[in-house]
Amino acid sequence: MTQEDENVTEENPNINEFNEVTSKPYRITMEFPLFFTILSVSLSGAAISNILLYRTCLHSCNHNETECQVFLSPVKNNGSQQLEEEVQKYAAFVSMVRTIIESLAPAVLSLFLGVWSDTYGRKPLVVWPLLGMSISSGLVVVYSMMDNLGPWWFILTVIPMSMSGGFTALFTGAFCYLSDITSKEKRSLRMTIVEASVSVGSVIGSLVSSYLLRAVGNVYLLLITASLCVIAYVFTNCCLDESLPGAKKGGLKSVLDFKLIKSMISECFKERPNYTRAQILLLTVANSLSIFILYGTMSLGYLYTRQKLHWAIQQYTVYSAASTTISFFGSFIGVVLIQRLFKVTDLAFSIVAFLSSAAEYLIKAFAVTSWHMYLAAGISLFRDLSAPLIRSMITKILPAQDIAKVFALMCAIEGVAPLISPAMYNSLYAYTISTFPGAIYILCAAITGICVMFLGFVQYFRWKMSSVTYQNLTNE
Repeated sequence: MTQEDENVTEENPNINEFNEVTSKPYRITMEFPLFFTILSVSLSGAAISNILLYRTCLHSCNHNETECQVFLSPVKNNGSQQLEEEVQKYAAFVSMVRTIIESLAPAVLSLFLGVWSDTYGRKPLVVWPLLGMSISSGLVVVYSMMDNLGPWWFILTVIPMSMSGGFTALFTGAFCYLSDITSKEKRSLRMTIVEASVSVGSVIGSLVSSYLLRAVGNVYLLLITASLCVIAYVFTNCCLDESLPGAKKGGLKSVLDFKLIKSMISECFKERPNYTRAQILLLTVANSLSIFILYGTMSLGYLYTRQKLHWAIQQYTVYSAASTTISFFGSFIGVVLIQRLFKVTDLAFSIVAFLSSAAEYLIKAFAVTSWHMYLAAGISLFRDLSAPLIRSMITKILPAQDIAKVFALMCAIEGVAPLISPAMYNSLYAYTISTFPGAIYILCAAITGICVMFLGFVQYFRWKMSSVTYQNLTNE
């Protein structure tokens, strides 16, 4: 099956009916704000985890400052194993509650925003979340300065980010924006470039964070990350043009319109020829399950390596940077060379990406030395390709007017994932931390296997559709 086979639409099996975008010179749009946002998250992630562990040890587990100081060290310091398990269990529960609160409002808003953007534009879906993230980052700085606040106060810092749509709204707006300004031939590459900008931000943040933490301390590090969020917001608000011609201005009242949900559901679940409805739903669920894994393991990766391999922040950030760098080059090698040279379809490459991720999770689950983690990262070379390629394929098999609605459904399902996955993963980790902490990665591998199965069904439908089309042509 060649790349061109994916450009078959439901209306005519041989003609793609996209409203093609006029060819324009490449210009930076979503790459800049997403790079700075993820750089901010990557810089602050491990430092925030250490602060949360320290505050949990000090205020919730009632240990003294000398005992708890081990959690603030940026270099390897194993400390007491019993203390480590006690504090990690409590901190994992706090992180779970924080993630649920952070994701609650975006889960609701995701039902409205995708379809809303068809009328009122894509830019608000990017500007609003960046404003909320800037405010939340500022509150994190305040929290870090007030040593008398326990770990539960940290939860309040996510409210502005949550109420503005969070990452769910941000990525919905970003990918709808890219769909507006790119042609189908360049869409896979452009979405991969945006994903790459996210990876670069993650790599730089991971490499620099431990050194920056030792140089300037927690408060100034978090102040730098808050400034990065503000820069992303200012750029988007002032320099980014609206991608949707004739977009109207609308406020909160226009967002909370239940007709938008009805429109999204009717378009996404209506019967379509050539098995298109089944393909859309399977692709949407497969992509959402990968987000389910991401949110479930987001706060546990550092805790797992700290518990299993006795890593501290410095070891973890170096590994994180190496892993993201490998994935970054794997994405470009995959899309620019392998996919174009061998005419590999978006769907086939997505299956390869999921299989490599499953292998990574299994190796992590049974890792006993540091090099096992790096081996896992090397094997999962193409893991980051699954999401952009699935989105790209969806844009190629749908008419242009339905793309935002399907993206809205995808983000609505993804919005529910953070409400469920942290509870599942954190509970599993807390239950198995003393016996087999790698159980969380066994769960990841199992869910990834389900994604491969779903994409396999999509591949079957496309083979069947191609066979029917070929027979019709020969009969004529």
